Order: sequence, then structure tokens, then C-alpha cells
Amino acid sequence: MHVSYLYTPALRFDSLIANRRSLIADAVVVDIEDSIHINAKADARAKVATIDVSPLVELGVRVGLRMNSLASPEGLKDMDVLLRLGAERGRLPFEFVLVPKVGHANDVKMYRSLFNTLREPPELYPFIETVQAVENADGIAAVSDGLAFGQADLIAELYSPNENYINHARAQMCVAAAKYKLQAIDTNSFEIEDLTRFEAECVAAKGYGFTAKAAIHPRQVPAINSVFSVTPATIAKYQKLIETYQRSDVGFVLVDGQAVAPPFVAKARRMLELYDRYQKHVQKKHGKEAS
Repeated sequence: MHVSYLYTPALRFDSLIANRRSLIADAVVVDIEDSIHINAKADARAKVATIDVSPLVELGVRVGLRMNSLASPEGLKDMDVLLRLGAERGRLPFEFVLVPKVGHANDVKMYRSLFNTLREPPELYPFIETVQAVENADGIAAVSDGLAFGQADLIAELYSPNENYINHARAQMCVAAAKYKLQAIDTNSFEIEDLTRFEAECVAAKGYGFTAKAAIHPRQVPAINSVFSVTPATIAKYQKLIETYQRSDVGFVLVDGQAVAPPFVAKARRMLELYDRYQKHVQKKHGKEAS
């Protein structure tokens, strides 16, 4: 599983490439939305039109793009550049596109319809960052390839950062992601000094059901990788649980202090299915690139 998504403004992409040997993030998100000032949007699009992500792909790093919303003039310009770029190159340089400010499944379908004009359309990861999106999280998940949580934008729609509601939004998104077996990417954090506190945020996010987290600084990536990474030991644990139950002739048994019963076996199978599905996707993607 790719668990760390490092954001970089499009206009700083060359700096990231220059330091790529020290990069330990699983994925890089080239951002032309919030990190780019309105007066620099055109320059960011011009950069995207000439961007070369191959140095990162060669390192096994996924590369995606966060565009502006199609509900804005900047988003329409972004889409025009992306469709022309995809048509000229035969495919986009981005494996996935993060789409902001969606409110309904139909919004995602609109992006899908436009990108499907390309020979190899990118995956779509909409943000759950509006009150409407929280209410429609299940429908949005049903037509998406992954979900991302946008806490700052969601709070901006509220009169105050109501923690009960934010927790409700997290739950809505993570349940929807689990239902459709999608990756759930937690919001970024502006905590880049107190890394102990940041790691605690990662642990809390994993407890809600997030499977990955966004980073705005390379210093945050080690904690994300440590908390969210799926280790061989974790996979072996799930496999052992399933095998133990299959060999057992009772419905409930304790093995090494762990309960082995149908609900826990179902959870193990679900998690292994998620990891296996993701791994096959990555292998298929790399196979296409090699050919």
C-alpha cells in the first residue's frame, strides 16, 4: 500500500526532482490548487504542460495532480490543459487526479466523462471537504477510485470547527471508503515542528479508518510511513488467523491471546483483499509502463 502522499506546488516541482534521491514518500501530488496563488495559476498550468515525472516513476513513486474545481474558471482552464496534454502525449503524466469541492456523485461522473476521452484516463480521488460531500459520501465513493479528506475546507464552511461534526465527517468518509474498498487519505497537517504530536495525529487518523495521509513537508513523511505502512508481519498475522479458523472445528477459539471467530476472519479477509487488489493494480500499472 502506498500510504504517504507528499504535496508539492507545481512551481517547486524541479526542486523536488533535484532532491529525489532523498524522497521516501510513496506518492507525490503536484498541486495547482490551494498552494498556488491566483496570480500564478497560469504559470503553474504552463509548468504542468511541460512536466517530466519519469525521474520519480523510475523510483517507484506514484505521481498525481490536484487541480482546481471545475466549478471555477481556473478549473476549466486546468481541464483544457490536461485534456490537450493527454491527447498530445497519448496519456497524462499523472496516474491520479485529486478533484476538490465535489458535492455529489454526479460531480465525479462529470470529471470521469471528460477524462474518459483520453486513451488512458487517470484515477479520480475526490475530496470530501464540503458539507454536501459528507452527506453524499457513499454515492461519491461508489464512482471513485479513492477518497481524500479536506478538513480545512470543510471547517471553512462551518461557523466554528465543531469537533463532533468533523468526527462525523471522518466516519462518513472512512465507512464509505471501506464499503467500496477504496483508499482513504487523511487530510494534511500543518504541524511540521512537533513531530511527536504529528505522529499522534497519524495514529488517531488510522484509528478512524484512514489508510494513508497527506504531507505538506518531507519531515512528516517518516511518521506517516511508520504508522500507516502495511508490514509483512501484519499480512502474515491476517493469513494465520484465516488459516487457524479454517483448521478449527469450533466457531470461536483463542490462539496466542487473539480471538479467532467469524467477524475477525471476515476483517482479515477484507484487509488482505484490499492489499492484494492494490498490489495487483500497481503491478499492472508498472507492467504497462515497461511495455
